[in-house]
Amino acid sequence: MLHKLRRFAGDETGNVTIETLIWLPLLLTVLASMFSLHDAFRQKSLNTKAAYTISDAISRETSAIDAAYLDGMLDLLEFLTSSEGPYSLRVTQVRYDANQGAYIRDWSQTRGLFSDLRTEDLVSLTDRLPTLLHNERVIMVETETQYVPPFELPALNEADLFYTYGFTRPRFAPQIIWSDS
Repeated sequence: MLHKLRRFAGDETGNVTIETLIWLPLLLTVLASMFSLHDAFRQKSLNTKAAYTISDAISRETSAIDAAYLDGMLDLLEFLTSSEGPYSLRVTQVRYDANQGAYIRDWSQTRGLFSDLRTEDLVSLTDRLPTLLHNERVIMVETETQYVPPFELPALNEADLFYTYGFTRPRFAPQIIWSDS
């Protein structure tokens, strides 16, 4: 029996096949994970770029914007991110009042799953808001898109929504006006 065990241990035929069977599942798992992580970062980058593109477009407006304009921005978000739905967009104009030492919401409009941002909600966002001068305004654009990874990874499957926010100062006017008509 000892002789047969030594002969089996010394036999080198078929090692490549056995090593392939051992390493191939690990190699495929690592490749699938790398592909999923790369795709997640790509989608997050697209979401961030879309938020800043929308924010920049709104900041260049000199006339009032309305619901149709915001619907067009939601379509632009969908086009730029090409992710699975739903798409959510919230545009809020925020002003700083130095006398009160507080940020004040001028107006907030949403599309999708977001709710309107109220002035009271800005208190919890103070550390994420930029430093402004008295009565200076910024346009805060928040986007949220759904992400479904190509391969299941525990961390990516739990957070299926990518949230991004960005700020832009109005460029050609002191503020952006919202029109209800």
